[in-house]
Amino acid sequence: MNKDLSGHGSIVVMGVSGCGKSSVGQQLAARLKLGFVEGDSLHTLANVVKMRADIALTDDDR
Repeated sequence: MNKDLSGHGSIVVMGVSGCGKSSVGQQLAARLKLGFVEGDSLHTLANVVKMRADIALTDDDR
């Protein structure tokens, strides 16, 4: 792929837990020479713990 996508927004990979979003996102970012941000890194540690325990986040958590 020769198209330069830098400076043209974001690509969001979405899906259910455990479906491979992070793997696909990392490979896509590498292929397109773009940065990669893991969604869990945007949450507090307390919220990550809740999500890993299958506890839904509340509006206050977000």
